[in-house]
Amino acid sequence: MAVRNIYSWNNMLSGYGKLGMLKPARELFDKMPEKDVISWNTMVIAYAQNGFIDEALRFYRDLRRLTIGYNEFTFASVLNVCAKLKQLEISRQVHGQVLVAGFLSNVVLSSSIVDAYAKCREMVDARRLFDDMTDRDILAWTTLVSGYAKWGNLELATELFN
Repeated sequence: MAVRNIYSWNNMLSGYGKLGMLKPARELFDKMPEKDVISWNTMVIAYAQNGFIDEALRFYRDLRRLTIGYNEFTFASVLNVCAKLKQLEISRQVHGQVLVAGFLSNVVLSSSIVDAYAKCREMVDARRLFDDMTDRDILAWTTLVSGYAKWGNLELATELFN
């Protein structure tokens, strides 16, 4: 490629990740002369989608230590990992970080937190956050109804569904 810039590097990272080619993705990431939040998010997602959850969380922790910063997409990606792993403590930590960063008003992010809590069987916290949401998307509603049904509270699942 004649001109390499952060966008072309990130596109290559994303392609490797989508193909499950984590070793070349990591090698490319390590060679990148400049990394931005998208580079780091791409690595978190690549590892998580390919089942390497611990490595995905390590990239997230490393990103938080750097001065690059993070965005709503970073938090949503990590919350998705936490939900899959049923990592309640990490979900709570990320929820706190979302609050501090001022991103809780983001409906997708709030729904991701509700999803993580519900999958961790923490329905009281999931419902509390759901009730505090000013805007609720279909993910928030579906997550809460499914969570109640999955954990045996069909009465609340039916009440919300109706």
